[in-house]
Amino acid sequence: MKIAAIDLFPVALPMHAVLTLPRGPSRTIAEGKQIVLTRVTADDGTVGWGEAGPSRRWSAETVHSCYTSLKHFLAPAVIGRDPFDIAGLHAAMNQELAPGLDPGQPVAKSAIDVAVHDLVCRKLGIPLQAFLGTRLADRVEMARLVSAPDPDKAAELTEQARAEGYKGFKVKVGGHRPEHDAAILEAVVAAAGDGYVWPDANQGYTLDAAIVLARACERLGITMFEQPVAMSDTYAMKKLLSATSVRIVLDEAAMGLPFIVELLRREAVEGLAIKITKCGGLFYARQMCDLARNAGLTLIGSGLMDAPLNFSASVHLFAGYGMDLPVDLNGPQFISKDYLARPVPMDGKAALVTEAPGLGLEVDMDKVAEYALDLAA
Repeated sequence: MKIAAIDLFPVALPMHAVLTLPRGPSRTIAEGKQIVLTRVTADDGTVGWGEAGPSRRWSAETVHSCYTSLKHFLAPAVIGRDPFDIAGLHAAMNQELAPGLDPGQPVAKSAIDVAVHDLVCRKLGIPLQAFLGTRLADRVEMARLVSAPDPDKAAELTEQARAEGYKGFKVKVGGHRPEHDAAILEAVVAAAGDGYVWPDANQGYTLDAAIVLARACERLGITMFEQPVAMSDTYAMKKLLSATSVRIVLDEAAMGLPFIVELLRREAVEGLAIKITKCGGLFYARQMCDLARNAGLTLIGSGLMDAPLNFSASVHLFAGYGMDLPVDLNGPQFISKDYLARPVPMDGKAALVTEAPGLGLEVDMDKVAEYALDLAA
């Protein structure tokens, strides 16, 4: 069995809300959620689907860079190879686009990785989670992302989300004085009832500002703080760990295994936020999860406002590893329409592991045509 063809379908999905990061809006309503759908076809006709859905204000990749990387380098590198040799596929892709401290164009590589996992599992007639070899749960609880300019709005959003059934609330902070963000956190904690609340700064603080907010978290009973400082500032990460009892979880700093191993050596990491796309796909994300479990690190699930294919792949992985804290897979919170023939299965605000082969999803090509994106424009 060999990979015979790889087809790319850039699309822009409609959105009904905008996520704001410390660097600014992740994308606009007019842009939509821009992704490169990736279809991998084997020589026996078996098909698998993946997608590259970057966020340019979160990392350096764009939909244009993903498209050109896939078309000119990654697809040619894996056509003709055995899809069951996933390690070999990654070696071939890494030969073309070199890894560094991160896997090297990981969002683009993840599109092929997820599509090949989908293809292999469809060939075997098993769901993705069975192929991963771990099934600690059959669902993951969703978190509501709270991004608000002031405490009143933050409380309003949290109350609405709680009424909708959310039990976890991830609060975007950073880009302001820590006292301002502490007031927002206080409002969310008050409105969340017994829900789980944690802040995510997306590298938005200096060390001193991060310490101020971490101590505010202690006063509020918050036990986790996501990526407070710059991903490259190992000194700040280690100093922060010694300055607070709040568990510090790394996201942007947790892209590649080499850097995580170095952080472990320096005793500068307590937890990892796993995004399959930033890791380069499920192949590396599994290794990262195994490393975290064996090192006793906190493990939480996250995403890049993922559309359904990456969303479903994440659910299989996160449930497989038994992530019990609410996961930040916020694509459904922002994306209003998608390309599926049938919706992703949900039970209230819990995402369910699909039982059908592969990712368990069916792409509707009419919808793909409807949302087609001309990257030459």
